[in-house]
Amino acid sequence: MTYFTNKLSSLSQLSVGVLASTFAWACGNVDKAPNDPTPVDAPVEVPVERENCEDNPLLAECLADAPEPVTPVVETDPAALAKAAAENILAANCGQCHGPALSEDDALAGMNYINDIDQLVETGKIVPLDSARSRIVQRMVRGEMPPPTSDLPRVTLADIDVVSAYIDNPLFWPEFRPVTARSCVEDGQVVSFDDLFETIQDDVRALDNDDARFTRYISLTNRYTAGVCLDALDRDRQGLVKMLNMLSIRGSIRVPEAINPEETIYRIDLRDYDWDRDIDVGGQNFPDAWEAIADANPYAFAFEGDDADDVRDDTETDVPVMFADHMMSVAMLGNLYYGIIGIDGNGQLQDFIEDELGIDVQENIEQEDAIRAGTTRSRVSRQDRVIERHDMGLRSGAYWQSFDFGEDDSSDIFTDPFGFEPGGTEAIFTLPNGMLAYIIADENGNIVEDSDILLDTNLNNFRAVTAISCSNCHATGLIPVVDEVGEFALSRSRQLRLNRDEIEQIESIYVSPEVFAAQVEEDSTVFYQSALRAAQLPTTGGDPVSNVFLRFDADVKLEDAAGDLGVTPRELLDNLNLLEGEFAVLRRGEIDRDDFTDLYLDALCEMTSLLENVPEQCF
Repeated sequence: MTYFTNKLSSLSQLSVGVLASTFAWACGNVDKAPNDPTPVDAPVEVPVERENCEDNPLLAECLADAPEPVTPVVETDPAALAKAAAENILAANCGQCHGPALSEDDALAGMNYINDIDQLVETGKIVPLDSARSRIVQRMVRGEMPPPTSDLPRVTLADIDVVSAYIDNPLFWPEFRPVTARSCVEDGQVVSFDDLFETIQDDVRALDNDDARFTRYISLTNRYTAGVCLDALDRDRQGLVKMLNMLSIRGSIRVPEAINPEETIYRIDLRDYDWDRDIDVGGQNFPDAWEAIADANPYAFAFEGDDADDVRDDTETDVPVMFADHMMSVAMLGNLYYGIIGIDGNGQLQDFIEDELGIDVQENIEQEDAIRAGTTRSRVSRQDRVIERHDMGLRSGAYWQSFDFGEDDSSDIFTDPFGFEPGGTEAIFTLPNGMLAYIIADENGNIVEDSDILLDTNLNNFRAVTAISCSNCHATGLIPVVDEVGEFALSRSRQLRLNRDEIEQIESIYVSPEVFAAQVEEDSTVFYQSALRAAQLPTTGGDPVSNVFLRFDADVKLEDAAGDLGVTPRELLDNLNLLEGEFAVLRRGEIDRDDFTDLYLDALCEMTSLLENVPEQCF
């Protein structure tokens, strides 16, 4: 118990203090053993077999622009990196029976191309954009691959998530989007803004006045008007439900209620998610979370007209309805995301976990109430990582954090596993309802919106952002890590001059892989997966929130533009000449999402000019 108590030099910064000065030789204050000629500061050999580019194409030296690239060089294209990661997982878990080193005769069922996603698609074993119907994923989820009789370990949920996320990502399968969407372009599949406000007005009229002012509406009708069949909107519905509960600080899961038979318009009560409180976003105050989202949403406009005016009066807000994907594109990012779940985006991570979560990191370390694992093998980082867990102090829940390093960081968790200064910290903690929340902090412990250390191959700039990147990575929960540090340190206890108290401290905190995995499983099951089930969401497969976000963030097709404008694709095509010249590209291709956003209001005014309910900004 005296090891950390006496030798932690400082806990003023969470990421530094927790890890600083733990090994005595790092502090230089331990006497040498009298008969041991080895210098205290002698370098310690690190016989760790680190990842290469074949194991992890995200490593810094594997990128095409690295000064001395390692062979093979992996393209810096997000799709290529994500595909390589998925293929590596399939090869590692299933290559013994279905790998390319086997002939067709030797491979089970004649299948020797498990590491070739293109061939898996050609043979129907992977269904682009539908991991749930992909046989490869189904068999891994059910534990049929590898077969139980093979004595090989089951594929972890984290690995299955990586494969599923690649299959479900619409950015990686542009040629399959129309097919998978099962487009319905039948006559009459359109919900105009008049139709939308009329339906909402009919619903809100039946509510008590006290309830109506807390009532808001979220719509999927833009997707339906774009030509997507009702039964193909389930992923959007799942994304809507998960988004709301990921942005809730209430103690229970709440599923919004559909108000129309098609289940494309949903009613929510701000009080169900604790959205009726004041929200601070980067220093700007809003009366509630809905107003904060509407302010950030470039597609949210106040409408005027008989129905729109009545709805505005009853709900006491200028913007009573927003499209779900429009909301998700802003509410799940950065300071707005932080503000909605009660995090000061301009604050310090240490202050948040101490004041809001009731966690005393120093005390937990001293009392051996935390566990850790250090690894050289992380699929989301180019460097080593240290993962640490704490119980929450103010309520039930778990807090996890990782310490990461930049490309130029000279820290080494093996030669100095407790004295390094990480380049950033990432935190995951359970919300009161069991959903996971995420924070990114820089090297000084300042809460920030994104990371240039953690990588998200789904995004063009590779930078991981809260909460989209984190939600995608942790679709089914927390991810187990196999510790490589504890055994290494204990095996060199004499060289490191560790006394019995110090050895016990390391043994207690750097737990075995089995203990660490059991804690990950418990937290994922007791909190997160229970929350998913309560929300009637799938507990396996890709993350619906990031899936909807990435689909929306892609370049805009004619159908998507029409849906956002409240007209059929045919009607938009017939009227392109009335819109700005940039829209002409929709006749043959796609328009950049940012360009579409900039031009949206003018196009909306034109396409709603004959309606009874129109944006007030058009006048």
